[in-house]
Amino acid sequence: MIGLAVAGWIAVGIKLFHLRAKPGCRSTRWLCAALLALSVSICLQDQTVHEVIDGHTALNTAGTLSNCLTLIAATSGQCAFLHMVYPAEQAMRSARLRLRQLTGVLALIGVLHATTPSNYAEALASQVLAVQVPVISAAAYVYVAYLALTVTEIARATHYRASAARGFSLRNGLRLLLLGLACTIAYAGLRFAAMSAHLLGWAVPWLYGNLIGDVFRLAILFVVAGILLPVTGPRLGLDHLARWWSLDRSYRKLFPLWKVLYDEFPAIALDPPGTRHVDFREPEQALYRRIVEIWDGRLLLLPYFDPRVAETREARATGLSDDARAIAVEAALITSALRRSRLGERPDPPGPAIPGNSPADPDAELDWLIRLAAAVRADERQANPLSLRSTGLLPARRRALRGSRTR
Repeated sequence: MIGLAVAGWIAVGIKLFHLRAKPGCRSTRWLCAALLALSVSICLQDQTVHEVIDGHTALNTAGTLSNCLTLIAATSGQCAFLHMVYPAEQAMRSARLRLRQLTGVLALIGVLHATTPSNYAEALASQVLAVQVPVISAAAYVYVAYLALTVTEIARATHYRASAARGFSLRNGLRLLLLGLACTIAYAGLRFAAMSAHLLGWAVPWLYGNLIGDVFRLAILFVVAGILLPVTGPRLGLDHLARWWSLDRSYRKLFPLWKVLYDEFPAIALDPPGTRHVDFREPEQALYRRIVEIWDGRLLLLPYFDPRVAETREARATGLSDDARAIAVEAALITSALRRSRLGERPDPPGPAIPGNSPADPDAELDWLIRLAAAVRADERQANPLSLRSTGLLPARRRALRGSRTR
């Protein structure tokens, strides 16, 4: 618990520093309030703090205060999401409504704590046992019920935001937060089940151990990490690293198509890359340059396109979808044109200048070219099974084959 408390206060400091850069951001203010309330709640769960506070007040006062602060943290997080999703005036109205509801719930918990009995003394005495007695009180039932309702609403908003989030840190931060909220809902359900089972006299040993506390600690860990990742991730370069990783995959998938065009027309690359990986500093520019070079290479192949190849390939691709058929036809045209270019043969009349399904959207164009690269690679291997580019040859066999060809 000490480690979680330290992590919570570190998170408060980081978020306050973030608030200093954006002092007018209401969602950041509410997140700071949520982390502050959660950190104090964690501190109140320490056994030493429990004993000091309960020694000067009534039994389970520290636990009840911790529960109230947890509800304040949950409601603050709820208000933060309201300001992220809705316009300012609508968010403020909804936040005031939830704050009034929270005030009523906290007052009810305080009254129930002061006027209704609790088995806290029995639960405290059983903490040294393997099978513990859960703390049962009317205030605890109100706490877990309102916590589950509040966190469920936050989880829905988080899921909505995560589905539309862009950027590695924000998207995965929301996913971590959603995982923490799921653990919180599980904690509320397990605690409700433990209290009810004990009241009914049911023997459910796994509910009376450390499971509930472990789930709650895990929830706190995920929630704190989910709140901090969108703030710290971009500063640590995680967004750029994730973007480079994604673009590098696309860059390498385009390599087979770019390579056959570059081997035939080296002039398409003004600055040929020295590696198959995309440049780390400017990955977008390197990927864009590779796409342009592929289209330049295709443009140089136009005189060698044979429309009869397109007709033959389209007739053979009857079982494919329209998009897959168009890619197969384009791959056959390129493969045939490369072969004719090497032999110096030009068909008459030439083939189509522009693919009929060339996408206008940049993302769709990239996906189309990646699929085309895979199709061209397959056609090249089928046309020349003993090519050194084909798979299945060990390095020694490749060297032997290369030597036999040179002789």
